[in-house]
Amino acid sequence: MRGLLKGKSASSQFLLLIGIALFSLFMMAMIGTSILSVITGIKTSELMDSGNWDFSKPAMITFLRGMQVIQFLGLFILPTFICARLFSTDSKKYLGLKKPSNGFYFLAGIAIMIVALPLVSYLGELNRNFPFPKSWQGWMKSGEEEAARTVKALLSRHTIQDLILNIICIAGLAAVGEELLFRGAAQRLLIKIFKNHWAGIIVAAFLFSAMHMQFYGFLPRFLLGILLGALYWYSGSLWVAILAHFIYDAVLIVLAYFNPEMLNDENVVQANNLALAGSISFVLVVLLFEWIRRKSTTTYTEVYGDDEVPKKDPFDFEK
Repeated sequence: MRGLLKGKSASSQFLLLIGIALFSLFMMAMIGTSILSVITGIKTSELMDSGNWDFSKPAMITFLRGMQVIQFLGLFILPTFICARLFSTDSKKYLGLKKPSNGFYFLAGIAIMIVALPLVSYLGELNRNFPFPKSWQGWMKSGEEEAARTVKALLSRHTIQDLILNIICIAGLAAVGEELLFRGAAQRLLIKIFKNHWAGIIVAAFLFSAMHMQFYGFLPRFLLGILLGALYWYSGSLWVAILAHFIYDAVLIVLAYFNPEMLNDENVVQANNLALAGSISFVLVVLLFEWIRRKSTTTYTEVYGDDEVPKKDPFDFEK
């Protein structure tokens, strides 16, 4: 099974990745929902209408956290490692699970995600004020409100135990799972398809943002996807992107814990001039990435050199 589909085209591998991910998520969701229903005592009939979910019930919070674990395994972990095994003979190397050549990449990644907060907030404000067609606004807003209710239900619980669980289940699982799928697997294949790392990074970031199905927050997530994709490419290590993603989410969770009013205000940065703050943030992000780019030793040949299946010599009978 190891390397079984290594010789297939990158586009075929990408389509297979999508198919395996969707099938795995469907199966895990079916099985996981039944198991969680038994554990929490919540009937499956109650789960059909998310608008009537009672978030004041501890069982419902347990169910939501259980679903996060199911999504982590079904959508991110299983498909990524199955495909890495099928498409390569060294899964860890294929997914970039190695130390970066320079330890300062970790610090640079964290710094980029922190200084990007005002820029992300500014893009979020622009996105919320974007004039979407009126025919779209109804279902888009209903989806946003449903997602917001779930997040608020988890972040509104104010005990140290809940804070730790939120950091693990929201920041930790998302950082590891989303980076493995979107950067480790999808971005790798997309760069190979386009033969250009920026094209692959941008398309992977687009898919990363679209997957959340929250279009009033599309631009900030798209930017974050680009930043994380570029961090992975230039550092050569997926661990850098995973840590940066984790720190970003964890910072927001901690801020919301100590400032509950943030849950009713989508602006992370409270500034009199958000455009100015966003502009300064943009400059700092560009400067940090310029440093990373100059230090980077990543090349297309280095990343994809092992992807080709060597042709067998018909006259070499020992092979």
